[in-house]
Amino acid sequence: MALWKISAKGNWNWGTNKNLVKGMFIEMSTSSTTPPLNQTKYYEDIAQAFNTKYSTKFDKSKMSGSYLVCEKIG
Repeated sequence: MALWKISAKGNWNWGTNKNLVKGMFIEMSTSSTTPPLNQTKYYEDIAQAFNTKYSTKFDKSKMSGSYLVCEKIG
């Protein structure tokens, strides 16, 4: 198991309830030590975690290293 902090690199706006603000972050665990931003199978989970925490409406298409940074915290 690995624990990850995934945070916004900068400010992005893709429409109503789709604002990503620098400093927004989520924490998630994975069974792999490979960062989840390098694995598309986790993109939906990452989007859902941001949506739950911040009441946003992201879909998995924006959950990538282009907009987010991932660091291992545990």
